[in-house]
Amino acid sequence: MMHFNSGKSIVSPTQIQYTLFSGGASNEYNDFHRVALNLLRSFPKDLMQLEDAADFYDWSFRTGRSTGINLYLLDSKLFIAERESNSTFFNEYAGFFNKGLVKVFLIDCNISNHKEIAQLVADTSFGYYTIINDPKEENAAFYDDKNFFADVEQLIKLVERDLPQINNILKKEYGIEIDTFNFQTNPKSDELNPFYPTMYSHSNYFLLNQILANDWEKKHQWPKKEDMTMFSKKRASIQLQQATVIDGLSQVVRIKEPASLIEPLYPPMVIIAPFHFPKYKRTAAKPFETKKQKMLFRVSQTEQKLDYTFIVEEDTQRVLGHDLIGRTLSFLTERLSMLDFAGYLHAQLAYSPIFRMPIVGKSLNMDLSHFENDFSTRKHAIKKIEAVGELIRKKMVVPELKEYLEERNGQIVFISDLPMEWLRLDKYPICLTHDICRIPEFNFSSLINNFVHNQRLTFQIAPDILERTLIVHCASEEDVDMHHFFNAIAGMQKTLGFKSVFCKTVDDIESAVKEFKPHLLIFDCHGDIDSKDLSSFLVIDNKNKVRLTGEDIIARGISAPLVFISACSTMPNYGYVKFLSDAFMQAGAFSVTATFLPIMMKDAAALILRILSNLKQQENKVIFSNWLAFISHTLRSTLIFETVRKIRLKYNIDNEIDDEKIADMLLRLMVFDTRENVLDELRDYLQSIIPEADVAFDNLDHEWLSYTTLGRADLIKFELWLNKHQKVNELNG
Repeated sequence: MMHFNSGKSIVSPTQIQYTLFSGGASNEYNDFHRVALNLLRSFPKDLMQLEDAADFYDWSFRTGRSTGINLYLLDSKLFIAERESNSTFFNEYAGFFNKGLVKVFLIDCNISNHKEIAQLVADTSFGYYTIINDPKEENAAFYDDKNFFADVEQLIKLVERDLPQINNILKKEYGIEIDTFNFQTNPKSDELNPFYPTMYSHSNYFLLNQILANDWEKKHQWPKKEDMTMFSKKRASIQLQQATVIDGLSQVVRIKEPASLIEPLYPPMVIIAPFHFPKYKRTAAKPFETKKQKMLFRVSQTEQKLDYTFIVEEDTQRVLGHDLIGRTLSFLTERLSMLDFAGYLHAQLAYSPIFRMPIVGKSLNMDLSHFENDFSTRKHAIKKIEAVGELIRKKMVVPELKEYLEERNGQIVFISDLPMEWLRLDKYPICLTHDICRIPEFNFSSLINNFVHNQRLTFQIAPDILERTLIVHCASEEDVDMHHFFNAIAGMQKTLGFKSVFCKTVDDIESAVKEFKPHLLIFDCHGDIDSKDLSSFLVIDNKNKVRLTGEDIIARGISAPLVFISACSTMPNYGYVKFLSDAFMQAGAFSVTATFLPIMMKDAAALILRILSNLKQQENKVIFSNWLAFISHTLRSTLIFETVRKIRLKYNIDNEIDDEKIADMLLRLMVFDTRENVLDELRDYLQSIIPEADVAFDNLDHEWLSYTTLGRADLIKFELWLNKHQKVNELNG
């Protein structure tokens, strides 16, 4: 297979481009987006899959490539000019990221310019289309029926019809050719990937089809209605059965030794953990005033039990009736389906198994609301974090999932507004035992845009990342303590090679970022939240009331591929919507590490220096495979560093603690199978020196639990690791 790089974007002439033409924003929960995104799950990503899906899957692993569906979401009103201008604009826009010859259009029946869109489709070589819902006869007349498809089977036949012409171009311009679409399916495809009627299983079903192609060879048949109830209590176990198959297939292609001994064994898992937005009433267009309206609102905020059944109060059933309750719950179900569709897109990028947890809301609200206020002591905050983590497990994690995750050596991508990093499967939060990144769910547009960004562009961490690291320090001149730590960090510039600047204004920050063009941008300052507009911001100069807001970040392009925010409360987790992480990502970031809670200045400064020192070690060594593994280890290792440091200070000891023994513990903390044991060993070791030392996990400060990593940090590979991975897997051509 021959694929092509254009800068940091990954494009291919055999990749299929999918464009959704709608009359509204891409974040709307409307019928067009629901139907279109559902339909997309059944489509192939690349012509190579139609030749040999298993070989394409193997090639994706060997290259370490993120292979998602090539998706464009465009407002049809962009194409109201003359015919030639519309075609030129579309080809230039699409061609910036894409070389794909085949272009597929999904068109909203409600757009107002069917004539212009029909012309655009007609002017596109190898352009095929479908219209979602009835466009009316007068609008349908604008389109050429010969390139219309109703489902994936018809689409594949259209592409197969034109394959000789497609191959002529591929052979002439790229020296490659695609054989006829004879699906080389696994003889056990139907057994490996049966079609279950429950919607919870469909994302994994279509993900498995991307590997096995069994649905393209023999389209699934819906079971008879009387057979569908048998799965009502098995929704979780079915998803886990499918996930186990996906994990097993991932080992089939892993035939060589890993490029790094500590890289995850399985692909990252996508887990959807839906949460009813706790401040929804503040964002609703109309207030809920009457008794009936309030009841309807409560129904719309209904939680699910672990078996995914909804519980509606008896008095509500009497007042509203089953029909109205059913219609209200159907809207909730459609919203959850949209999360499934977004989760599937993200899962495609790395052939990840998917699991959707039951939706929760009010049962967690009281505990989460406590984090809007300061705790009297750090230990009180830690106790509340523990309570939230145990409550999430109780409400959202079935025993089978708990067992599966505890044994699975793979990173996790949560789609959730909940602090899933705090989930306690057992005695420790999951972010200690697993590498966790998260994408907030409330802003659906951001969720989709995050996928599109990672599909179109890639970012690899070069060995000289420190030379492209910029630290921005901000604080009022009177803030003596902050400036003390600023100077300590800045003093390491020559040794480690990064750039450190002091900024007093937003203009200063913009100038520094544009001049330096960092790959890693670290903000070292204060942060705060604005409960009025549900946002967070960075404090640049508290005395002069200078702030850096999300609007500033987007308008001025203040960002970098990697962003780390060392400031208090930059990612509050109870009903906030204007996330700094969203702003940085809209301005170009791939991953942002932010904070749930206030952080201590000294500990925050130590963490920044640890990040920089650990990156220094990566200059000529293959240690971590991706940014998520690196940042997760750096955060969790804080637990050992800070525990040892504070024991030394408290008991005035130094040489008694063997640094080599601590270094060995840190090394084994990198390894999935030994992480939990390391903490027990640390406790036993320190108490062998100081028997009265209080090093029980629940009594430690856990500054590291204040941090959360947003975006697909799992897809950001270290360049040295990727080169070795490709070499180990004998990548040719």
